[in-house]
Formats: sequence, C-alpha cells, structure tokens
Amino acid sequence: MSDIFSIGLSGLNAAQNGLSVTSNNIANVSTPGYNVQYLTQANSRTQYVGFGFLGQGVDTTNVIRTYNQYLVAQQQHATTNDSFFSTQLQQLSQINNMLNDSSISVNASMNSFFSALQTLSQDPGSMPSRQAVLSMGQALATNMTGISSQLQQLQIGANGQISASVTSINNLAQQIASYNGQIAALTGGNTTIGQPNDLLDKRDQAVLQLNKLISTSVSVAADGSYSISVGSGQTLVSGAQTNTLTTQQDPANPLNVQIGFTEPNGSTTILPNNLISGGQLGALLNYRDGPLLQTQQQLGTLAINFSAAMNYQNQLGKDRNGNPGQPMFADLSAYAANPQYAAANFQLLMGDPKLLATASNLTYTGTTLPPGTTSPTTMSGVWSSMPGTYAGQINASPPTFPAATSHPAYAMTGMTITAAASGTSVTMTATITGGSAPGTYNVVPDPINANGYKLVDNSTPPKDLGIGFQLSGSPVAGQVFNVGQAPNTPSLGDNSNLRQIIAQRNANLVSNQSYETYYSSTVTSIGNQTGSATLQSQSMKATLQQATTNVSNFSGVNLDQEASNLIKYQQAYQASGKIIQTAQTIFSTVLNMM
Repeated sequence: MSDIFSIGLSGLNAAQNGLSVTSNNIANVSTPGYNVQYLTQANSRTQYVGFGFLGQGVDTTNVIRTYNQYLVAQQQHATTNDSFFSTQLQQLSQINNMLNDSSISVNASMNSFFSALQTLSQDPGSMPSRQAVLSMGQALATNMTGISSQLQQLQIGANGQISASVTSINNLAQQIASYNGQIAALTGGNTTIGQPNDLLDKRDQAVLQLNKLISTSVSVAADGSYSISVGSGQTLVSGAQTNTLTTQQDPANPLNVQIGFTEPNGSTTILPNNLISGGQLGALLNYRDGPLLQTQQQLGTLAINFSAAMNYQNQLGKDRNGNPGQPMFADLSAYAANPQYAAANFQLLMGDPKLLATASNLTYTGTTLPPGTTSPTTMSGVWSSMPGTYAGQINASPPTFPAATSHPAYAMTGMTITAAASGTSVTMTATITGGSAPGTYNVVPDPINANGYKLVDNSTPPKDLGIGFQLSGSPVAGQVFNVGQAPNTPSLGDNSNLRQIIAQRNANLVSNQSYETYYSSTVTSIGNQTGSATLQSQSMKATLQQATTNVSNFSGVNLDQEASNLIKYQQAYQASGKIIQTAQTIFSTVLNMM
C-alpha cells in the first residue's frame, strides 16, 4: 500500500510541476525573448520483488527551454542589419527632405541672382537694378548659410545619438555580464544540470538588444557564460567582467565624437569607423562621415568656387564710379582643404550697388591704317574674361585660385591688334606690352559673339588668354587697333564685364560642372542613396520578420499546445489523486479487518 501511495504522490507532484510549467508558458506568451519551457520526466528506480521488477513512480528530472542557437544567431544578425538600414534611412531622409525644399533651394536662389544680373545688363547704370542684384546675392548667401546650419544641426544630432548609443551599449554589456554572474552562481558553471531558464532568456534578449546597436560576435564558454566582442575582436563582455566603449571629442572636428575602447589596463584605443559595423551605431557613423559629410563638402565646394569666380571676374572690371572692381563675396579659398566648413561662412561683402563692376577695364583708343588705305571698321568693344586655364586650376585637386592681378590684362600698359593678309583672307595677331604676360599672341574668332575675337596663347592646343574684343566689320590688311587701360571715369552704358559675370552661369567651374548641375547632382546623389536605403531597409525588415518567425515557430509559446498540456496534466493530477485515494481506501479496509 505504501508503494501505491508513493507512486500516486510522485504522479501528483509531477502533474503539479507540469501544470506550473504550462501555466508559466501561458503567462509569458507575450514576453519578449521568452522561450517555451517543458518538463522532463523519468520513471523512478524499479525494485525487484521476487517475481519481477515493480516501478516506483515518476521523477521530475528537469525544466528545459526550447532553444535553437542557429536560429537565434540568424535573428541577431538580421536585427543588426535591420537596425543599420532603418537608421540610415531615417537619417538620409532628413537631408533628402531638406535639399528638396524649394523654399531654401540654392539653385532657385542662384537662378534669381543671375536673372537680376541679366536685367542689369540691359541698363548697367540703373541703381534699382544694381540694388536688386545685391538683394539676390544676399538671399543666396542666406540660403547657403541656412542649409549649412541645418546640416550642422544634423551633424550635432548624429553625434548626440552616437554618444547615447555608446551609453546604451555599455549598459547592456553590464546587464549581460550580470546575467553571466547570476547564472554561474546558480549552476556553479555546470551546464549538465538544471539551468535558470528565465535568466538565460533575459541574457539572450539583452544580446538581441545589443545587436540593434552594434554588430557583435557571441561565443559560449565551457561554463555556459557568454563572451561578446565587437569591432576587430575587442572583448566587450567576458564572464562577469566588462570592458567599455567611450566617446571623446575628435581633435580634427570638434563637433564630432570618436569611439574609443577601454582596455583592461585602463588605456583607451580609438576605433576606426570601419571596425564598427552594423546596428544603430554603425549606421550613424557611416551616415555622419559618409552622406552627411559629403553633402557638407559639396555645398562648401560650391560656395568656394562660386565666390572665387565671381570675385575674380568682378575685379577685372570697372565699377559705376570708374574704379577697379572689388570682391563681391567673402574669400573662402582657405577652406579648400576642408570644404565642409566653407558654406557656413559664405557671405555677400558688397553693400554699395555702385561697386558692381559692370564695365570693362580695357578701352579702345583708336586705329591706324597703312598709307593710302581706308577702312570704316572700328573696335566696338574689348573686355577681360576668365583665361582658358582658370577652370582647370579651380577644378584641380587640390584647387588653386588665381588672383585677378595675374590676369594678362590687369596691369598691361597697352595692346595692339594687327591685321595681316593671308591668301584671300585677313588674319590678326595681338601684341601685349607690360603686365604679367607680355608678348605676341594669335587672334581667333569667338563663336559666342558676332564679329567677336579672342586672344589665345601659344600652347598646343591653344588656350584662351582671357582677352576678347568685337569689331564693327572686317579689317583691312595692315590695320592696327590700339587698346589701353580704361580710364577711372564712369562708363554707365558699358556691360562688357557684366556679360562675363553672367557667362559663369553655364561655365563648368565646380568639379567640371556648372553651378546648377553640380548642386542638382548633390541633391540627386542624396535622393539615390535615400532610395537605395529604402529598398535595403524594406528587404532587411522582411528578413528580420522571417528570422523572428522562425524563432517563434520553434521556441515560442503555442497556446493550443499549452491548452492541450493543461488538460493532460490536469487529468494526470486527478488520476494520481485517485491512486492516493485508492491507497487510503485499501489502508482503511485493512485497518478495519484487524
């Protein structure tokens, strides 16, 4: 009878334990990271009773969680990739939305500026038109610095998120190390005995959260503890011990923070960005030092080259007072090595509309003819323009910015254009005296201007020297046209230099592109990167969803299964109770017989 009672009691205890495990599974159906648990049982040691062996009931041997390390590793990897691309998309969208905001478009402001210049060219002496040019120049500067300021705020925000991510990484590392310690204390490092499943789940969930922030490598030690490394093998967690990531100001860019790894000896090693991959932190570093920096540099390069070219040409002309032109915009050439800082300093220097140098710095002083000849042809205009070498210099890497004082026309003492017979046609040569490039040069037609010509140097192929002129007709052989420096007197109707300023609109002065094309390519590049990040983010979300589903299907709580288990263990409990009741009845019967 005692055997029957003990067998019934063991069955009762086993069923009760099964009900507890099943109830716990049901209660944690929505707990993140919870792996369904199940009870393992074994029949108790049998006893020989002469005619054979009788069972002694059931033993509850363990409570084990359903776990697949391969599926969990897939989920961690998918989580890292999903977090990376979703963060990248979120950050890129901010730049993309800003650059596509027509109210602050640099191209729109630049078009308004050139339109104002075009209007002024119709009446170069008009003070209202001159003021309109300066107003549009100021609007351009405001937009340029406004976009630069917004990009800087995005940079500050990204660095704030980087610092917050590092703090969260360190906190999660501490949690994982703490779980390692608690698990080791409960098991003594013995992985063959019952394990604290809830702590194992919490540790795995912390590792999953860590992978949202940074890509990790997880290894399991013989005692069951996790070792976690990042970067190129820097150990973040080892057993109950942790090392930490740190942030410190980047000496090369005070707005940025660098990521450091604190070694066990207390020293800190700066980690290159290419070692920190995946997760939110990897995405933020990639975004900050990739698309964001690229946009800042491209905007800065546009500001540098635009201001340099505008200043150069304006200094080649004469203003409304008849004085040599001065710079229109702040000189940003000092930022050429670090163009990301240039746009913030872009500003219109010119406040007096009279200082716009619309007139030429050269003037036609007369013509001489061979004895016995006549010619009605005169020089109707002469001007200085950008030499053919200018675009190559400003677009070079690193760029150089020629001074207007080095222009062949800037300080020349005189120039003669001589026509000579060449077969049935007339050719011309030019001789410059004084200045930076005295000598004799060929004259070729200028296809842009009717009856226009320009001087070319003696290189192969010949390059535009930066001096052009226009004749009223065809010269006769031997005719000489004389050119000198324009006097310091107002020439209100001359728009020769202004036309050269306007011509910059279509010149390839920024990375061998026009201003408008260059800025549009910047906007397009960010748009393309945003589109690519959108597709990658969608793909990674689908991958993560599938990986999460795989884990859930394998180790998640199935309420139908648990309901079945409830009935099974309830029936087992009732049946075991019946065994005990039977044993008690038999025992009472025996007592009554005595």
